Amino acid sequence: MLTMTDRRLKPLLKKCLALEGGGVTYGMWFFLRVLWEEDGLSQRELSERVGMMQPTAVTALRDMERHGFVKIKPDPNDGRSTRIFLTRAGRQVGDRMLPMVKGINDFVLKGISADEFDMLRNILRKMRANIDAGEFVPPRRRR
Repeated sequence: MLTMTDRRLKPLLKKCLALEGGGVTYGMWFFLRVLWEEDGLSQRELSERVGMMQPTAVTALRDMERHGFVKIKPDPNDGRSTRIFLTRAGRQVGDRMLPMVKGINDFVLKGISADEFDMLRNILRKMRANIDAGEFVPPRRRR
């Protein structure tokens, strides 16, 4: 059900990204969304929050920097680490995108009570915690 719902949600978000017209891709969206909530995260923190491996994050962040959405700066306290900061253009994209995404949320949550939504959010958090807590080992097939 989660996968099927995600497959139906993704085109809605992509439609909003296309309407925004600023060059934000579906892959960039997740990083920008986190940075709009907390700017200046380390590359590692950002990767973890988005749930992407660091090599994938590096590619996305470099692309975002080329588009002028972020600045990647050395961490003044740790020479091995970098910090990611939104640019003015990156903030402006958020100002345009977040109302559109709120519209998607309002559309898909129509008829769902606040209590039902809270329950769903709690269940999804528990599922993520279970995934993060250990490595899944597929059951062996019987012979």
